[in-house]
Amino acid sequence: MFEKGNFILYGTVGVCQVNEISKTDFSNNDKLYYYLTPKFEPNRTICIPVDTDKVMMRDIMTKEEAESFVMSWPDVKCKKYASDRERPQIYKQILQSGSCLELAAMIKEISHMEISRKGKGRLLTIREKDGVKAARKLLFGELAAALDIFPDAVPDYIHELTGYIC
Repeated sequence: MFEKGNFILYGTVGVCQVNEISKTDFSNNDKLYYYLTPKFEPNRTICIPVDTDKVMMRDIMTKEEAESFVMSWPDVKCKKYASDRERPQIYKQILQSGSCLELAAMIKEISHMEISRKGKGRLLTIREKDGVKAARKLLFGELAAALDIFPDAVPDYIHELTGYIC
């Protein structure tokens, strides 16, 4: 169970702070609920049962873990797919998993695809654009929270430390 004040990664919403743990005012059951506020959307509140297993929730990285993760960015390997048809389903699974390594691989892969396609006069599909946007929101949001910087500054931070453009 998370504690009040913890920052967690919540589903595809991203980094949220646990503001309260209590029973709801709108239900007659005895269940405990987390009241979450997305770090980068402070005017929003999410109420979710403490014991839910339907949405991924986990602690975010520490600052040291985030720094180490950024330094390992060049070593992240892109996946190989049997066909382009399986890619969207795997992207969906990656986004739902919240795995930092998988999100980084997805970001790198789609970034490489974009560069390759631009050279051929082609663009990313809407699904690929939306996928990389969602992956960046989750991963860069977590890194930003851990490093105490803004999400928009994460790509430059990665570039400064590793030379890698993302």
